[in-house]
Amino acid sequence: MWRREILLCSHSLITLLWASGANAACTGSGTTWNCTAGSTAANIQSAINSSSDGATITVANGSYSWTSGINFSGTKATTLICATVGGCAVTGSGVIGENTTCSGDSTKLQRVSGFSFSGANNPRFWWAANGAGIPCTRSIRIDHNTFTGMTTGTVMLFGHVTSTDNYIYGVIDHNTATASAGFYFLNSLNGDNNPPVGSQGGPNNLFVEDNTITSTIMDSAGGPVCVDGWGGAAIVVRYNTFTNCRVSVHGVTHAWGPRNLEVYNNSMTFTSGAATFSDGYRAIHHQGSGTFMVFNNTVNTFSGKSGSTIALLHYRSWTTGYNGIARCTGSVSIDGNRQPTNPNFGYPCFRQPGRDPARNLFPVYVFNNKFGDGTRIDLVCEDQGESNPNTCVNHVVNNRDYFNAVGNAQTSRTSPFNGISGMGFGTLANRPTTCTTNPLPLAGALTGEGETGGGVGYFATDQGAQGSLYRCSATDTWTVHYMPYAYPHPLVTGGGAPPPPPPR
Repeated sequence: MWRREILLCSHSLITLLWASGANAACTGSGTTWNCTAGSTAANIQSAINSSSDGATITVANGSYSWTSGINFSGTKATTLICATVGGCAVTGSGVIGENTTCSGDSTKLQRVSGFSFSGANNPRFWWAANGAGIPCTRSIRIDHNTFTGMTTGTVMLFGHVTSTDNYIYGVIDHNTATASAGFYFLNSLNGDNNPPVGSQGGPNNLFVEDNTITSTIMDSAGGPVCVDGWGGAAIVVRYNTFTNCRVSVHGVTHAWGPRNLEVYNNSMTFTSGAATFSDGYRAIHHQGSGTFMVFNNTVNTFSGKSGSTIALLHYRSWTTGYNGIARCTGSVSIDGNRQPTNPNFGYPCFRQPGRDPARNLFPVYVFNNKFGDGTRIDLVCEDQGESNPNTCVNHVVNNRDYFNAVGNAQTSRTSPFNGISGMGFGTLANRPTTCTTNPLPLAGALTGEGETGGGVGYFATDQGAQGSLYRCSATDTWTVHYMPYAYPHPLVTGGGAPPPPPPR
């Protein structure tokens, strides 16, 4: 009898140990792997290391404590996915991503999907290349995850705070993040040495789409921030629902940039918890250089309507200059330095807003953004009280470096936009027959800084699923300047592969 009781006790102990995850592990081969409930980060890492290129590692529903990191490999595509969306509850401070010595550019897709993360990790995801001077391109998808319990810090971090070149592309979609305090959902800190070209309207961006991000309160500095970026970052923020968080990118102060920013079709709400930001102040704020496109966003405010809801500033108009480079006045060799010095004062300035890295004119276009009651929101250039030069008089000038829509949707070929100044939007049939180009001369003190992107604009709303932005490339000549990239992103619909590394 006693022997039978020992056997029964042993069986119960084994069952208990298995249920607690003590023997949990990942099994499989090639491209198919499965991890049992309770598997550790080390178990997951072993599966990634042993899997083949293109593997899917399916994690069983259950609870997980990942106290160590999980690192993807840049040499193979890997999908880490929960068996059921939201069925895998993850705690612990382990960081997921690729934070190792960079092995160079890669188009191998790295995906994390379906997990429920809780806790104040900083960050939870981190893709970065260690090793100065080693360019590193990665393609990712982070989707259908939930994040709760953040108090400070960053959920997703891409790159380093230094100028190491990290270029991250892909899509972050259908995630939900809720918190009671300020936090960053995404911070993309790509380097500044060789920013990618041709990203506007193309696949070589990091797309942030169809996410729901909610914070109960905002702090005095304007946190949380849904999306931030600098350097060579190229980001498209679209079709998201944001509550008490902003899109605020930084440039000159942090490795210049961003290279490209597109913000469209988002709903942004500010409640009483937003305090001094409850009127929508700097809901979309551009503090850098490069291309900037903002349209079809709705901003719901708790109290009042800020005059700087969509705002832009330029650091090098400041008296002290910025980032170790003197003020743009007409005497700094890296600037365009058009003559006469007054009123140009160095224009076009090195990597100023509305210019690409080669100083070609790529104006900011802003249209059809509204408050919740339908009131139009225009972009505001912030001069910070400067004089000689002044950001908004000499460097970033209305109807040259940025264009606001002159009214609501076009009702005829001449109203409200007549093709002379500003920009319009509406059906292609209502686009003006005449248009004007940028009045500035085509050359300055430096070569390679022409006006090929200049001129008033018109966004045709009936040209396919996304419509097209036309610019006036020559007198009375309209040319397609921009088309929003396919929505939903091809990685979401399964209709496309990661893009190739962008030219730099």
